[in-house]
Amino acid sequence: MNTRILAALALCGAALAGCNTPQKAPSEAVPSFYQRLDQGASLDEQAALEMINAYRAKNGLAALELDPGLVAQARQRAGSVAATDTSTWGETPAIAAQKASLGSGRAERVSAGYRTLAEAFSGWRDSPPHNRVLLAPNGRRFGIAAVDRPGAKYRVYWDMIVESGR
Repeated sequence: MNTRILAALALCGAALAGCNTPQKAPSEAVPSFYQRLDQGASLDEQAALEMINAYRAKNGLAALELDPGLVAQARQRAGSVAATDTSTWGETPAIAAQKASLGSGRAERVSAGYRTLAEAFSGWRDSPPHNRVLLAPNGRRFGIAAVDRPGAKYRVYWDMIVESGR
């Protein structure tokens, strides 16, 4: 064989060997706000908080603090909407009654169908009622949850809560 052919084959072999590098697992390669909750990913509450706080800062508002109690409440609310597959967008009658009893220090919204945190955040910014919660001027504490329910109409159900500080 001619040396040019051998050199070309060696280069091709080296190039192909480089193609055989191990790939990162999808959960490692994809930032948490793009990971699909309907494919086994879990909501990264800290990433949600950072995304929302950056948006609030851009709008001249104070940062929110992740509150474990509000996260638990949001999980319960999202779980109950998912369990009943009520396909409720926005504010349920129970949330409206709860807000009336708590006064104006709490804002909460339910949504469904967003498969990633990035989709949810984008949808919330474009929805005036959801955006009001994101930009609650006296907001200090924050809770968020997403529940995946395979077989349900909207599949992933969300709840976010913002409360004024104590």
